[in-house]
Amino acid sequence: MNEDQALIAELTELALSRAAPDELALFDETAEEFFDDPQAALSASSKDTAVGFGLELVMITPVALAVGATVLQALASLLSERVLSAGGRSASSLLRRLLRKGPPDPHLTLTPEQTQYVRQIALERANALGMPPQQAHLLADSFVGALVTAG
Repeated sequence: MNEDQALIAELTELALSRAAPDELALFDETAEEFFDDPQAALSASSKDTAVGFGLELVMITPVALAVGATVLQALASLLSERVLSAGGRSASSLLRRLLRKGPPDPHLTLTPEQTQYVRQIALERANALGMPPQQAHLLADSFVGALVTAG
């Protein structure tokens, strides 16, 4: 897993801890499959998988990882000015600081407008991937919650 994929996975895992905590047990394996072949993972997630006893399970993790990649791109864009003013720190370095636990870095705090923008980007991507509206809203809110409370 490269550095960008690790950041996507970290952010998505934080969001899933709110939106679908029951999927965290399989998160590492699902993330690995997603990063190996995103299209195949997204196709598989759109199909119901029988888990026995007549139950059907649709995992949202692959969709959440795709949304996480889009959110990470949006954050990199939002933080690009700060990257330049930080004297050569990489976007990945700043994003990792944004996600770390501990006191929030006031230089990396998102404005309410930026937070709303990130939520909208996440919601649009989840909808585009065919996620049911209620789940898409929960996932978008979970990404924002992960960013706001990560510190």
